[in-house]
Amino acid sequence: MKTCSPIVLALLGALPLAEFDRSSDAHADVVIEWNELLSEILAAETSFDNPGYASRATAMMNLAIYDGIASATGTSVDTTFYDYGSDFVGTVSTEAAEVAASQAAYTVLSSLYADQQATLDAFYNGSTASNAEVSAGVTLGTQIGNTIVATRADDGWDNVVDYTFQPGGTVGAFQADPENPEVPAWGVAWGQVDTFAIASTESYVAEAPPEVTSVEYAASYNEVLALGGVDSTERTADQTEAGVFWAYDSGQGTPLVLFNDVLRTISVQEGNTTEENAALFAQASVAMADAAIVAWDTKFEYEFWRPGTAIVDGDLDGNVLTQGVSDWVALGAPDGGDDEVGLTPQFPTYISGHATFGGALFGTLQEFYGTDDIAFELTSVELELLLDDPELQEAYGLDLEDAERTFASLSEAMAENGRSRVYLGIHFDFDDLIGQDVGQNVASAISSQLFVANSVTIPEPASAVLVLAGLALVRHRRQRPRA
Repeated sequence: MKTCSPIVLALLGALPLAEFDRSSDAHADVVIEWNELLSEILAAETSFDNPGYASRATAMMNLAIYDGIASATGTSVDTTFYDYGSDFVGTVSTEAAEVAASQAAYTVLSSLYADQQATLDAFYNGSTASNAEVSAGVTLGTQIGNTIVATRADDGWDNVVDYTFQPGGTVGAFQADPENPEVPAWGVAWGQVDTFAIASTESYVAEAPPEVTSVEYAASYNEVLALGGVDSTERTADQTEAGVFWAYDSGQGTPLVLFNDVLRTISVQEGNTTEENAALFAQASVAMADAAIVAWDTKFEYEFWRPGTAIVDGDLDGNVLTQGVSDWVALGAPDGGDDEVGLTPQFPTYISGHATFGGALFGTLQEFYGTDDIAFELTSVELELLLDDPELQEAYGLDLEDAERTFASLSEAMAENGRSRVYLGIHFDFDDLIGQDVGQNVASAISSQLFVANSVTIPEPASAVLVLAGLALVRHRRQRPRA
């Protein structure tokens, strides 16, 4: 495992600056390297293995990095997300900015993932710093990290609300997964966690899902019935591959791991500077964290049933266009074991958290680069597991050559991410489509200009038009017209 980024090692005296080429393709800056480490931690973590905590941690760490660089290079408190007081702005040199950012990230993650402390310590060996400038960067980074941890300490992340599933046969209501009834509901109170940037979730919560007696609902019902079952004969191999590719539900560190990989892949491909990465990763992670809060607020506002129970009870819903199938089982998210049937995530279906995360992520990327026209390739650990397990791969009906998928644009990837949940049989299409819209709305609200978090007042959407406000340390140097 790497310890520190080359520039941090150079500043600590472990590597001469002359040996470090900032323009080299091999250089991974402080933003990318800490996000790569975070993905490893999320995959290894068992105590806080849920999408809410992961999105909160990702936002806190990337804000720490952003503020570490902004504090070192800025001239006023208005350049940082949080307010640290004028004494902590511009107190270290530009060269020590990455030291401050790295120390801030280390401080935040140490507070969030105590079980991963050995990994964090191995990665960051900055305690031996003796140079005065570097010591100042360490002091600044520690202050930043501690401030962020203290600010978010009572944000509601640890609120626990007991939840009782509706009994089987309760039409339209969220029920326990028939295949895994012992798994408790998660995220009952996550919709009340304090947001990072948007003023509240109220203006972003979607309208109610279709009535179960409607034609619209029946169309969605019959689609997932045909495409999402474990024994579906209509789902193509490519659709199955797409479903597994984006899964990241069980044992892979939540979808934030893959979404973080998207950010790293595109930022390297597009040649971002460290400052640009600090802005992009902070902006995207804040958008995803706030979008998650909106999504879970929506989920437990409507408590709508998932396909796995809706289809089993399809004869009870009062819709003449739906026909129940008592033994229907969703393909589900992969579980990494011998059984191709995985878990159905234990929170209500509407709206899709996956699709909402994706809308926030890809919406941020569209805003940041000023275009949708970015093609990229991405590798999925879920598919790598199937490549290493021919029997499990065969159970899914796949014959994989590699674990990669290629996307011609950001919107294509966003659409496939959301659509993948229908192929797994764990969401209706309206969960996906509305979730994407919600995520993009949140991204738009956080994208256009700098803001300071201790007094954030991003305006609520005005009628159908969102008032734009957001975060950017620098506007990207390659602004292009939106395609």
